[in-house]
Amino acid sequence: MAAVKKKRWPYVLGGILALLIAIVAVVLWRLDAILLKTARDQAATYSQKLGRPIEIGDVSTKLFPYVGAHIQNVSVGAAEGEDLPLAEVKDVTVSVAAMPLLTSKGKDIRVQDAEVSGLTVNVIRLADGTTNVQRLQEKLAAQQPKEETPEEETQPTDLSGVHVERAALTDGTIRFVDRAGGAQARELAVKDLDIEVKDLRVGQPLKVDLAAAVLADKQNLKMMLAAAPLPATLIPTPEQVTLKAEHIDLSPLGPFLPPDVGLQAGTLDADWKADLGGAVPGGKGPTKLVGVIKALGMKFAGSEGGKALDVVLDTDVTGDMATGDLALDKLNLNLGPAAITGKGKVKGLLTDKPAVEGFELTGRNLDPAVLAEYYPPLRKQLNGMIAGPIGLDVRGSGTQEAQAINIAVDLTPVRLRVPDQLTKDAGGAMKLNAKVTGAAASGGALRFDAKADLNGVDMRPGLLVNKAPGQRLEVAAAGTYAPAKTGSGMTVNVTSMSLGALDDTVTGTATVALAGTGKKATTTFKADVKAARLDAEKLLMSEEQVLARTGGKLPPEPPPGEASRFNGYRGDIQFAITSLRYTAMDLSNVTGVVKMVDDLITVEKFSTGVYGGKVVADGTTIRLGPAPEARPFTAKVQVQGLEVAQALAARTPKQVLTGKFNGNVDVQGVGYTPDKLQQTLLGGINGNLLEGTFLGKDLVSSVTGPLAKALPFAKALKSGDVTSLGGNLPFSVTIKNGVAQLSKPITWTRPEAAMSFDGGIGLDGTLDLTGGVSLTPATIKTLTVGKVTPTEAIPVGLKISGKAWSPEVTGIDVKPAATTILKLAGGAALGGLLGEKGKAVEDIITGGQDKAKAEAEAKRQELEARANEEKKKLEEQARIEQEKAKQRAEEEAKKRLKGIFGGK
Repeated sequence: MAAVKKKRWPYVLGGILALLIAIVAVVLWRLDAILLKTARDQAATYSQKLGRPIEIGDVSTKLFPYVGAHIQNVSVGAAEGEDLPLAEVKDVTVSVAAMPLLTSKGKDIRVQDAEVSGLTVNVIRLADGTTNVQRLQEKLAAQQPKEETPEEETQPTDLSGVHVERAALTDGTIRFVDRAGGAQARELAVKDLDIEVKDLRVGQPLKVDLAAAVLADKQNLKMMLAAAPLPATLIPTPEQVTLKAEHIDLSPLGPFLPPDVGLQAGTLDADWKADLGGAVPGGKGPTKLVGVIKALGMKFAGSEGGKALDVVLDTDVTGDMATGDLALDKLNLNLGPAAITGKGKVKGLLTDKPAVEGFELTGRNLDPAVLAEYYPPLRKQLNGMIAGPIGLDVRGSGTQEAQAINIAVDLTPVRLRVPDQLTKDAGGAMKLNAKVTGAAASGGALRFDAKADLNGVDMRPGLLVNKAPGQRLEVAAAGTYAPAKTGSGMTVNVTSMSLGALDDTVTGTATVALAGTGKKATTTFKADVKAARLDAEKLLMSEEQVLARTGGKLPPEPPPGEASRFNGYRGDIQFAITSLRYTAMDLSNVTGVVKMVDDLITVEKFSTGVYGGKVVADGTTIRLGPAPEARPFTAKVQVQGLEVAQALAARTPKQVLTGKFNGNVDVQGVGYTPDKLQQTLLGGINGNLLEGTFLGKDLVSSVTGPLAKALPFAKALKSGDVTSLGGNLPFSVTIKNGVAQLSKPITWTRPEAAMSFDGGIGLDGTLDLTGGVSLTPATIKTLTVGKVTPTEAIPVGLKISGKAWSPEVTGIDVKPAATTILKLAGGAALGGLLGEKGKAVEDIITGGQDKAKAEAEAKRQELEARANEEKKKLEEQARIEQEKAKQRAEEEAKKRLKGIFGGK
């Protein structure tokens, strides 16, 4: 029995293995079917989006010892009106080592092979001249959202666990089929296209090889890209590029290029190599360009007289950005009749031992308009912006102790037409001369001294600077430049600068330092600007001048940029201008310090003399990030001795007020237009008006005139058309929704009367004041020609409305005052007839002094009640606004906290 059992176990084990194999086979069979169905479902979805059928022939998988997939016969078919598929792929094979993938839980990905073979792309030029590729691009562009939300910056993915032993595209073909010529289609091809990458992984140099047969039977184009050892992100830093092309005829490719290129003929030969070094971000070491690229006999549709353009680049150039080395052993760039040539060496320009050896870089016949005769698409690209020969001359000279490179750019013969910026006619002066010296005298930084003559430029097309051709515009700057010792960035220190514009000159110093990249980029700056005189009103275009150049229409506001565009800006600007003319104001001794942190502008210090007084605006702020109509601001202004008449003269059609103002303005708002300020402006103004006069209306005469008509024995007083406001008139207003409301009634006393008013004034100058004029006994005596002399002042109520420069007095109620005067007049007459006994009768008729006092007191109480009622309304409105502002601040804080903690 034991022997029988020993013979039976191999069969049992074999049966178990056979069952397992069958189960695995069934699973793989079903897995392939499931994957194929999923792939075809996705292909159907994308077919709808692209308007082209997408087909997948078969999908097969393998699980051990490599996890792999084999996809066959994939095609992106033809769209309507096309007779060939866009692309076809025979095989796609991917295999990944299974055990490392499983044991590392998906972190160790070792791709043994990833290969695409038999790729064929058909580029068809259709009868209307367009290509199937252009149609696909247009369809994809139409499906893009109108406004894309900017992607948030994320941490780069760590791909250190990925190792690709080989990735390749083999036996690829790009066919060019021209159907525009009728029944007989022309066919061209880039065949035998091979691209291969080996041993792609972290820490290893990257090498990409490309070879193809371009319109030929054998490979005649080879390119190689080599990169530094790859970082964990596998993002390469290119180090070397080589290009070799063997007499490639480009003319057959012309119909398949964009129609505006119009290529008709030309050949390409190249044997060129570039060691990129520090010329690319993240690269290190010298940069070397060696070899020749020739594009000969290039003919383009529309060229004058069928001119052919020869483009030849012949280089043997070595440079090192870290040390400032540049060796032009050979530099010849020929663009038809134009040429740039260079020779000589510069050594250690960024060190303390610079040397220049016969350095020359010159341009010849650099006229874009002439080049456009050979290459007509350039004419459209230039759009008439530039024509004429550009003068370029760079030369090195000096001794070991004093090295220098002189740069001269002369655009005087050039005609410029830059839309919405500037224009210049040929012959108008426009030159730049700069001298660059070594670092011996500046501690390692490159020193520069540059001057620009822009006298021939017309800046008025920019609708900002009112500078015509021939007027003075000169710029000069000298200082040092030093690149960052580690990473990206630089520091520019301008030790002296000057701007000569028209009749004024501005001088100063500045420093700018750039560091970091992306959202971590920072710009730190500091400037100190001075001028003895600056007429900004003359230098800047007025609204009338802008309208004259735009046909009566104001230019549209530029679209607002991202609110975060100022992030990373840090710095301050200090200025001192002895005399400044700006918006019809003559300012004197203008000094200040303005600080910027991101988009927040803070006026740390500002003072100036204006309108016979002094203005200080320390603490004023504004945010530049939002659009202009949504920019919040706060204004804190202290005023001393301001001549009110001068300040209002340019802002009102008539004189309104005289006197000197001492006080404070503390307001906040959003936007800058009157409409926005009427909705958002809040705050207050308080101070004193000294020796003030309200022009355009004599309030005393406005009252005594109607009162005299109501009395049979009165004579109207002479009007002076002005109202004196006394020697010192204190006031305080609260601004809300564009209206300045008196915090409490303003009162003042003159020999003729005592006056008291409450109410407000709008931003547009509309008055809304209610109050009264209490005529003194002396005034009543004069008014009644000596017939009545009361013991107390007699009040008359009224309202002031209309514009401040053309006020209207309404609501004058003279009945109570007239009744009181008539009673006083009647009592006085009877008392005169009866003597001492008539005094008692007079008291009975008039009610005596007690009644006069009661009436005056009643009027006073009525005015105070109105003022208190208005004050309560304002306080309640202010409280509601504060609650709303507090609620908005809490909601904003919640949003920011939500953003900080990832939306949780």
